[in-house]
Amino acid sequence: LLTSRSIPHSLLFTGIDGGGKRTAATAFAMACNCTGAHAEERGEACGECTACRKIAADRHPDVLRVAPSGLQIKIDQIRSLCQSLAMKPYEARMRVAIVAEAHRMNPAAGNALLKMLEEPPDRTVLILTAPQTADLLPTIVSRCQHVRFKPIARRHLAAMLAAAYGFSPEDARLTATLANGSVTRALAMQRRGWVQRRKWVLSEMAGLAERPTTAILALAEKSSQAKEDIAEMLDLMAAWVRDVAVARYCPDRIIHQDWAGPILDASRCSDLDDLVRA
Repeated sequence: LLTSRSIPHSLLFTGIDGGGKRTAATAFAMACNCTGAHAEERGEACGECTACRKIAADRHPDVLRVAPSGLQIKIDQIRSLCQSLAMKPYEARMRVAIVAEAHRMNPAAGNALLKMLEEPPDRTVLILTAPQTADLLPTIVSRCQHVRFKPIARRHLAAMLAAAYGFSPEDARLTATLANGSVTRALAMQRRGWVQRRKWVLSEMAGLAERPTTAILALAEKSSQAKEDIAEMLDLMAAWVRDVAVARYCPDRIIHQDWAGPILDASRCSDLDDLVRA
């Protein structure tokens, strides 16, 4: 699209939260307006020219961003965007408007945006981000060129966490495994002390089979008190069960390699059908 300069008026980026949609939208805006020597032939931003630096710092007057105000994107936000887009760009070759979490538009906001998509402004590309097309009005989806973002591959996410965010190699590998391809989720896990919580959850799972029902209920009660962490804790528990099932056949495929000993011990005395049900 960039090298041929056949840029559509509207794009829809879909995929999981933390999968790189907003980063890609910013990179696209930079590439559209980069003044570097090889920008047009390569379709990539140099990252060093004035336009690139302004966009990266969110200071470019022609790169407009809309995000939910509270739980929704409201009609006043879309009206303000439409008013801005009715004017000519200040300095950009291609003005870019990024509507993040477009699925959070209330009905009035969605209808207002639809009118703009029906008569798109010149020299403007609108980029919407959302988890999936089903979350948006079909009439909005039909007017956008759809780009689906897959979750970030585990090895790439681990490398990113280590290089950009200072994770140790082991923490990066484990976090990437359980973050399901999402940078946002990986960083949230780190902020909530996921490494220590993981150690606690796995130690509980290692001894669970030998404990009485009351101990299991106590674990469930304690887990339920940390509402923000429940999703990660359940993923850890599921990963433990998965590792126990896999260990007897492919021990090299165990996710929690640093717990390989207890996992192999649990695998030897576990019934595969029970593990599948669990």
